[in-house]
Amino acid sequence: MLLGLKTGDEPETGTMCGRYNIIDDPFTRDLLEALDIEARLTTRYNIAPTEEVPVIRRREDHYELVSMHWWLIPSWVREPGTRYSMFNARAETLNESPAFRAPFRHQRCIVPASSFIEWHTEPGGKQPWLIRPCDGAIAFAGIWDHWGQGQDSILSCCIVTCEAVAQFRDIHNRMPVMLRPDQFERWLDPASDSGSLLPWLLPQLPGPFELWPIDPHINNARHKETPVMIGDRRQIRDD
Repeated sequence: MLLGLKTGDEPETGTMCGRYNIIDDPFTRDLLEALDIEARLTTRYNIAPTEEVPVIRRREDHYELVSMHWWLIPSWVREPGTRYSMFNARAETLNESPAFRAPFRHQRCIVPASSFIEWHTEPGGKQPWLIRPCDGAIAFAGIWDHWGQGQDSILSCCIVTCEAVAQFRDIHNRMPVMLRPDQFERWLDPASDSGSLLPWLLPQLPGPFELWPIDPHINNARHKETPVMIGDRRQIRDD
């Protein structure tokens, strides 16, 4: 049994990336089609850690879309749990962490998304911001693992994070690693040398992004409605 985080818990200060959204639109369909995946994603909002999420991985000579538990469960642990935060993996320690080292070397994945949510701590409380590409979908760099046997087996994943680009640091000091389409195949190939992928984990944006403050109603992960923009839009891009 998975213990610890409740579905309705607010995000802890310092977590990143802790919520995201998926929209079945031309952008996410293009992402799947780029990898010859014929399936479509289901529109979902305010997806939180410990939920089941769609993940892309390579299996032999093709790519597949599979459901995984968003909270990495290392294959070697005695039983699943949430004692430690395992929904994000810091890029800086991927090669050192006992939980992340082997998956980073041979079990990399893509977590498709349309946008993600981050919180900025303000005098009145936590203000959520919606972050999304100006034109396209998001391919979060992820890693996955397999725990257990038979009916008790669990596929799980987490999203890799890095230091935030300068244009984003006034909201948060970290950000998810997001891949460009020309990086998909090498990232997903289990035979790729993981050391050669480390430069992709440095702070960078795959394109221009827009940021919106949204209604704090979204702070509760039980609220799965479309985010409501309440302020002015900002745009950021790599210099």
